[in-house]
Amino acid sequence: MRNKISELLEKLNLSGSDIYLLSTSDEFQNEYVPEMNSRMKWLTNFSGSNGIALLSKIEKIFFTDGRYLLQARKELSGIFKIVDMHKTSVISYIKTNFKDNKILIDTKTFKKDFVIDLIKICKSTKNSILHDKKNIVDQIWKKKPAEKKKSFFILNKKNSGIGTTEKIKKIIKINNADAIVITSPESVCWLLNIRGYDLPYTPVVLSRLILFKGKIKFFVDKIKLPFKEFVFKSNKISIFDISDFESELLKVAKKSQIFIDNETSFYFYRLLKKNNKNIKVGIDPCKLLKSQKNLAEIQSARLAHFYDGTALVDFFCWLEHQPFSKDLTESKVAKKLEFFRARSKDFFSLSFSTISATGANAAIIHYNYETKGDVLKKGQLYLCDSGAQYLGGTTDVTRTVILGNNKPKQEYVDFYTKILLGHINISMMKFPLGTKGNQIDSIGRYSLWKDGLDYDHGTGHGVGSFLSVHEGPQSIRKTYSDFELRPGMILSNEPGYYQEKKIGIRIENLIIVNKSKMKNFLEFETLTLCPYDLNLINVKLLNCEQKNWLNDYHSRVYLELSDFVNSSTKRWLKIKTKPV
Repeated sequence: MRNKISELLEKLNLSGSDIYLLSTSDEFQNEYVPEMNSRMKWLTNFSGSNGIALLSKIEKIFFTDGRYLLQARKELSGIFKIVDMHKTSVISYIKTNFKDNKILIDTKTFKKDFVIDLIKICKSTKNSILHDKKNIVDQIWKKKPAEKKKSFFILNKKNSGIGTTEKIKKIIKINNADAIVITSPESVCWLLNIRGYDLPYTPVVLSRLILFKGKIKFFVDKIKLPFKEFVFKSNKISIFDISDFESELLKVAKKSQIFIDNETSFYFYRLLKKNNKNIKVGIDPCKLLKSQKNLAEIQSARLAHFYDGTALVDFFCWLEHQPFSKDLTESKVAKKLEFFRARSKDFFSLSFSTISATGANAAIIHYNYETKGDVLKKGQLYLCDSGAQYLGGTTDVTRTVILGNNKPKQEYVDFYTKILLGHINISMMKFPLGTKGNQIDSIGRYSLWKDGLDYDHGTGHGVGSFLSVHEGPQSIRKTYSDFELRPGMILSNEPGYYQEKKIGIRIENLIIVNKSKMKNFLEFETLTLCPYDLNLINVKLLNCEQKNWLNDYHSRVYLELSDFVNSSTKRWLKIKTKPV
């Protein structure tokens, strides 16, 4: 790692710059990036999905959020100072610590707002910003992986529910600009009802789109077309090679009103701004529409969670009956869970790299085991956060269990029950129309807050429909949100608690927002089907309503899954779902 960073700093010096900023993202601004664009991982060994490295001869700073602080300390070299970006932002750090420096940055890999704020700060501190045209990391990455080029496919109508023409009409109703620039591959794939293989866990094809009134320009690597003469049913969709995107942007009439989403890269924003003064910036209209699942997508989500549920109970039954040995590793059990999921005819891939963490490893919120991982041991807690992509639906679930038949430590039971209380309270919620996620986040934390405890991540994130496992704009977190929860939105419900180098506990289901029987109210329906660990629950801490919810949920899990698993798993499931 040191040699790579030294080589980068040499290139930086030759460019006449003093500081280099590197993001975990790429020019498509996806949470996950293809291997060929995993520049941060190659350079620093950091495998998380959110981080910015500030590199200079004098300082090496790594900024990330609370989910990845422990992971960064584990994966990064000691040459880095690690900073919580929610306490000290990259912008404020540069403002305080640097003057009269030249900062090199590939503006294709940073969002518009970040670079605009950076430019403002640099003006007051006499720093200057230079665009890294050739990308220094790419220049020193000698054995960069080749892009995997596989044809995309059209999503079946029973899974998409709504055709492209209808979706376009809805977008134009929301946004009547002359040209709408869509730079998010997830949005493009949702709008055109296509899916692909360009990312390991998210079924997208890397693509872009310009929506005009009456026609669409679709930009994609033409090698990825399903067949040579492929055309969309509508002749209003013209296919361009993705390399033509910049030149076609510049062809948009100068007097046209152009809309571009606020999460696009600064590079494309500046390109448009130079050529056209009538630019409007806002939230990608596709994101607003795809966040509320239609009836077909909801049905597909329920079916995906049924498939997932059978795999999960088979897995946890299998795990409970395994002898403890050096062969029972974090890696082995993660692969076994993938095996159970892959039996489904609709299984497509995992939805993220499985977090299979035993003992103290679970304190690393997004733990990534190396090679085989650690051995599972009797009496430890085991946290498994996993998910899958099924044709039509995306899953994400976390269960924490006690390993072996030993009586769990009292502190394990206490922490687990407090987390479960928050989890159940979210699950039971009824709330008025117009409620935003930040208004209910504290419900998931209340039982922990009473004892001065908390967790450093959101209580819930949005989930896509056979798309990204992390989807906005919906969320349940402390920070203010502009977006209310609406029927059809799918979110996670995942309170947790972590003690560094000791334990980590998280409980997660996916939930969907439904209309309530009470007028002008909404409520949650739980999609995930998997029992909780009864051995870790202090039933005395649950009130009658919470007990009833738990018993009703376990009864539903048994009724929906028991006839679709083998006799051994069925007996196990009967025990795991007994009333409390």
